[in-house]
Amino acid sequence: MSSDEVNVVAIMYPKPGKHDELAAHLSELTRQVQIHEPDTLIYYAFSIKDGDEIMVVERYRDGEALQTHLLNPYFREFGSKASGLMEKPYEVKVGSGFLSSSVSVTRV
Repeated sequence: MSSDEVNVVAIMYPKPGKHDELAAHLSELTRQVQIHEPDTLIYYAFSIKDGDEIMVVERYRDGEALQTHLLNPYFREFGSKASGLMEKPYEVKVGSGFLSSSVSVTRV
């Protein structure tokens, strides 16, 4: 794996009763990423804590690919829709590459 790759984890906190609506907007965002962002290598979301949190896992070929994602109009539209559905602002963790002793497992 290239050391230029950027890994991102976003943690979202839906308001009570808004999980499904937020998830629907994330699904649409994911479709747009699939269509328009060939340098986004991984992009998926899952729920934890009985729907109290949604995690989005992302991997980009490089920092430029991440910037492309953040500047796309559909990402901005998602942000506008999602902000009213969240209990508090989402948290974002960004890292690069893999730990030197880590082994990557990918099965598709």
